Amino acid sequence: MMKKYKVIIENIEREVTIIKKKKKNISLQVKPSMEIILSIPMRVAYSYGLKLIEEKSIWIEEKLKNYSSISNNLGVYYLGELYSVKVEKSETPIKIVEQIMIFNDSKEVDLLLNEWYQQQIKRILEVYLEKYTKLMELYPKKIKIKPLKSAWGICYSSGTITFNLNLVKVPLNIIEYLVIHELGHLKHPNHSKEYWEYIGVYIENPKFSRKWLRKNGYKFI
Repeated sequence: MMKKYKVIIENIEREVTIIKKKKKNISLQVKPSMEIILSIPMRVAYSYGLKLIEEKSIWIEEKLKNYSSISNNLGVYYLGELYSVKVEKSETPIKIVEQIMIFNDSKEVDLLLNEWYQQQIKRILEVYLEKYTKLMELYPKKIKIKPLKSAWGICYSSGTITFNLNLVKVPLNIIEYLVIHELGHLKHPNHSKEYWEYIGVYIENPKFSRKWLRKNGYKFI
């Protein structure tokens, strides 16, 4: 059972989805797509769910700000290139013409961009992962993509690898390096001499990518 509501959060009207499930716990999610989803047990009233959302409004707004990609008029990054932003009527939500990223809805720019970013980085990562998992014979148990504040990727001992959503903003060669970097941790969980020698088999001059990220990474993360 699912219902959608319009609520005011920090003086802005937002759409929230409340889903009733056969579960004991209540969970509130703010997704990178800017969706606000509250899951509640079947016995809990929708009105109580709306009250919880109101109580969590500050937390929700902070999450939305973290996912928001356009906070000024400087433009947006995609694969290492900076694009100016323009809004005009179009059949597609987002299209790129030369160095301009065109949106078809001025009110939903952040939502459209975050959804588009997720689609693009998922597609790019799938290509590199298909190539290098076979070459390296290393297969993660699970791949996740989400915003990270202080890392471009994390390889967990469980075999799960999480990639930063903001990877979509850096050049393709850096994304390729980071895929190899994280896959390499499935074999060598540290940054030992053996680790660097190992990933050096699959990518030329990994030090270049490391230096590039140290110098430029702050622009994108």
